[in-house]
Formats: sequence, structure tokens, C-alpha cells
Amino acid sequence: MALCFAHTAAGYLAYEAVRPAGAHRPVRLLAAVALANAADLDFVPGILAGRPGMFHRGVTHTVAAVAVVGVGVMLAGWLAGRPRGAWGWVALWASATYASHLVLDFLTIDRKPPYGGRFLWPFSDAYYISPVTPLPEIVVDGSGRRAFFASLVGPHTLPVWAQEVGVLVLAVAGVHALRAVVAWPAWRGIAEEQ
Repeated sequence: MALCFAHTAAGYLAYEAVRPAGAHRPVRLLAAVALANAADLDFVPGILAGRPGMFHRGVTHTVAAVAVVGVGVMLAGWLAGRPRGAWGWVALWASATYASHLVLDFLTIDRKPPYGGRFLWPFSDAYYISPVTPLPEIVVDGSGRRAFFASLVGPHTLPVWAQEVGVLVLAVAGVHALRAVVAWPAWRGIAEEQ
């Protein structure tokens, strides 16, 4: 499974995709990061029950959950009395941001069978994983709370955590570099001449 830093990088990129030039919008950034990580909230009931892996990669890791997010955002906009067209775009963005979690998990090495995820549930019970998996995995021990947390943090996990922090740093730096190039006055002059 991809870890929180890779999912946070995806949320950050989703936020930047819709952020207008100017000041950051912290609430929108927080929403994007939360949506990109939200599928892994399925660990919470398992942790509370003493078996963290019990529900992981279940219904929250499916296209059905992506649709529920979109409908939920549309419903929230309707209840708030917002124009339908504007909230339709927000719902589409929220669904895509949530779906980024599934895409990253699809691209992550999976060492424990069944391999991949049942992303198309309830339409299919088949498991899917990319033939090319560029993201490394930490094999999580979901048998108990102590084993779960021990499997996430340890010397064997440091390279994976470091790589994911690197992905997040590169995403942020890349976006800021791109925005700086686009905003640079010399570039604006060249673009206006053409």
C-alpha cells in the first residue's frame, strides 16, 4: 500500500490543479489532502476492534466509494443552496482527488495475496494491480494493534518512508518552480508577443 506521504502528494497536486494564482487556500488544501488519504480511514474500525487490517482495502478502496464522495459533495452543495453547476465541478474534483488514492494503490507493489485491490467492487470481485509498480510497499501486519504499529515504524521501513517524503517534496518543489517560471516577467513578455 502506498503510504500517507504519497497520497498527500497526490492531494497537494489536486489542490494546485484548481488553485488560482495568489495566496494559498489552507481549507482547500486540507480538503484535498484529506480526500486523497480518506480511503485509509478503513484502518480505524479495525484498530478499534484490535485487528487493524480487518477492513483495509475494502469498500473505501472502490469506485463505489469514489461515486459516494461525488454524490456527497453534490448533496452538500445542494443543501447549502449553491448553484448546481459550480458544485458539479467541485464534486468532480473531489471524486478525482479521492480516486487518486486508488490509482496510487494500483501502482504500489503488493507482496501479500490477494494482490492488488478490488477497485471495481461491487461490479467485480476481481483484484487489480498494475503490471508496473513503481511505488514500494511496507508490508503491514494487521493481526493486532502492536504488530500493526511495529510493522509501520522500524529500520526496515525507513527507505520507503524516505522515498515517499521525497515524492512529496518533489511534488511541492516542482509545482512552486513551475508557478515561478510562469509568473516570471520575462516569460510573460514572450507569451504576450506571440
